[in-house]
Amino acid sequence: MAKKIDDQQLYKSVDISLLKRLLVFLKPYQTPVLFAVGLTLVSSALGPARPYLTKIAVDTFIVTKDESGLLFYILLILGLLILQGGVQYGLTYLMQWAGQKVLYDVRMKLFEHIQKLALRFYDTTPIGRLVTRVTNDVEVLNELFSSGVVMIVADVMLIIWIVIFMFMTSWKLAIATICVLPLLLIATAIFRKKVREAYRGIRTQVARMNSFLNEHISGITTVQLFSQEERQYRTFDRINQEHTDIQIKSIFYYAIFFPTVEMVSAIALAIILWYTARGIFTGEMTIGILIAFTQYTEMFFRPIRDLTEKYNTLQSAMA
Repeated sequence: MAKKIDDQQLYKSVDISLLKRLLVFLKPYQTPVLFAVGLTLVSSALGPARPYLTKIAVDTFIVTKDESGLLFYILLILGLLILQGGVQYGLTYLMQWAGQKVLYDVRMKLFEHIQKLALRFYDTTPIGRLVTRVTNDVEVLNELFSSGVVMIVADVMLIIWIVIFMFMTSWKLAIATICVLPLLLIATAIFRKKVREAYRGIRTQVARMNSFLNEHISGITTVQLFSQEERQYRTFDRINQEHTDIQIKSIFYYAIFFPTVEMVSAIALAIILWYTARGIFTGEMTIGILIAFTQYTEMFFRPIRDLTEKYNTLQSAMA
């Protein structure tokens, strides 16, 4: 138990230092990464601009039956969609390219390091564990380098832009939407803690399984010579079952969390519909504001879900 607590304390204490060690591998590719960050800033602003333009189109041109003005705004919104698609393509390609380059560098550096280890290290370390380091563990870093870091910036900027446009549209509705955030933050904190523990357990079980398979398949002659097939089968069954159990546990956390986010989003939407309907009846609100905030609500909770996913990617990479 003490060992487990020490590991958890160490894990928490080295998060920042581990992240710095990982980000060092991005340094040779800092130019495309910085360019991707620039594309991220552009993309995050284009999305929330659409509901705002929709509000103007509805309240200014549809209500007054101005067809020429409405056509102009429709073309403007279409142009924004095309521009956002092009920016998103460039962003995805750049980050995937940089991510694959970094994975190549990490694998080569890791293999070079393994070749220089002393022979006594191989006497006490299962080969399967080393194979896991070079293959599975490095592959886990793919999401971090290919999208994790930049997309975290993108999601944060998207939330900021959404909040700005919401206050520009209606500060009262913006406050009403944000007031449900504490519920989401509590759910996210609980989910984050549980999933981090699950990821740590999954990684441990994968290493155990690979080590067991490597040792017993390479030593299959000895296993058969002493008629140990049934015993080793039961051992592998136990390891496999533990791995399955912890995977199912992580799936359970996801199955609980995302419906919770949807429920909070639905509560926010219900508040907006109720408040806006009253405003429309009194003339304080317009149909355009209702349409815009319906879109804002959907957009607002999406990056929050994505940030939770990216946090899990970060934790899995640091594990």
